[in-house]
Amino acid sequence: MDCERADVVVVGARLAGCAIAAPLARAGRRVVVLDRMAFPSDQLSTHVLMPAGTSELASMGALPPILALNPSRVRYVRVEAEGIVCRERVRPAQDGIDYGVCVPRDLQDVELVRAAGEQGAEVRERCTVQALRWRAGRVSGVRYRDGDGAERELAATLVIGADGRRSTVAALVGAWKPYRLSRNGRGLVFRYLEDPLAGTVEAETYCQWREGNSFAFAFPTTPAGRLLVLLMGHREEASQARSDPEGYWLRKLREHPGLAARVSGAPPGSKLRSTGDTPAFFRASSGPGWALAGDAGHFKDPVTGQGMRDAMFAGRTLAEEILPSLDDAAAVDRATRAWEAARDRECLPAYHFANADTRVERQSPALCELVRDAGRTPEADLSDLFGRARTLREIAPPPRLARAVLAALWRGERPRTETLARAASEGRTAFQIEIERRADRFRCTRTVTGSDHPGALWPTAPTGSHGAPETSVERSARAQPRLASVLAGEETSP
Repeated sequence: MDCERADVVVVGARLAGCAIAAPLARAGRRVVVLDRMAFPSDQLSTHVLMPAGTSELASMGALPPILALNPSRVRYVRVEAEGIVCRERVRPAQDGIDYGVCVPRDLQDVELVRAAGEQGAEVRERCTVQALRWRAGRVSGVRYRDGDGAERELAATLVIGADGRRSTVAALVGAWKPYRLSRNGRGLVFRYLEDPLAGTVEAETYCQWREGNSFAFAFPTTPAGRLLVLLMGHREEASQARSDPEGYWLRKLREHPGLAARVSGAPPGSKLRSTGDTPAFFRASSGPGWALAGDAGHFKDPVTGQGMRDAMFAGRTLAEEILPSLDDAAAVDRATRAWEAARDRECLPAYHFANADTRVERQSPALCELVRDAGRTPEADLSDLFGRARTLREIAPPPRLARAVLAALWRGERPRTETLARAASEGRTAFQIEIERRADRFRCTRTVTGSDHPGALWPTAPTGSHGAPETSVERSARAQPRLASVLAGEETSP
């Protein structure tokens, strides 16, 4: 069997995969991207981007064709918690882009694939990876079946799995089971509607309602004049929505009167779509000759709306990290390891924030007071959390949290015992998160009480993936005692 040669093989041609391929190809490297699907194809996703995510589209070269689809350009965020409202102008990204977009994946991803191809990447659709090539204990390429059923081989300095949560590459290198896994309490139910407020400022506003233990969201989407409505209650609600779609819809409108007012007058919407399977995780994401980017390496609950931005960020930064060393295999492996550590530092605050939001409980009195405080001005504040401009620790440092708790006690809208108990619990969690941040341990497996939720189930690896000669994670740990201690969480990152 003839074997082609590429600098990098990327498995998966969606967000992370195209974000990797575009800058590498632009720099003159041969990049081959394999995807088992043919584009356009849909993907279950809430597809929300804040300005930082729109900026990633621009970096990839995909923003002009995305804008040609006429998406709503969203410049405001409105948060309502237990009837308390704040409305903010979102903070622009560093490159000056000051709007978010929300583009369905069947429209968006084909433009990403086209942009990667225009910059020189070879995107091959309907190609299924069968196995990895190994040489001297290092991944050296892939064997795959093309769209005509023929088996082909590709040799490469680096193989990157950007093939989602059920990553074939993760299974083949022995990284299928996450080293950190958290059960998420919420499910997702969503549908599209014609926007009854098209052409108004509401059609430039991402809205969220936090009432009782339920969340509801309204996202102006694509083309302008459409609205995506997302409902997030207990994960068991996903099955309820499937068994009685319209009954469930009407019940959620009663629970969220603000949403009901927002969609009042809209004609019947699309079919409800749902999932209750969104555990958060971190996988080992780098090893000899391989790396995992996007959802293949890390996934958080969609409640924060940051998964797509993080996938593109991870892909772009991985490309930037490996580009100077692609002619030196050992240097590439050092670069992917350093990239993984940097990715985790970037994503851990959002992981913890999402874990907190996936607890199915009433909003805490302190959070309600933070919303009240942020609502005093239209400037960016809480929206920075969703836009990744600042972390929760930066937005709500201990002095501000203490003031929020005191304000809740003074206002007396909840029993004092409830306010104090929630404040104490959230304070303990914040303290543990801060300890974890400062320790900066690589592939840390310590549980943060109040954030990491035990009990998540993980599926078995895909059939045939056990055929790798020895998992590279195990091999590296056996051959390098220092790495073994890192994998055990005993050393800090490089």
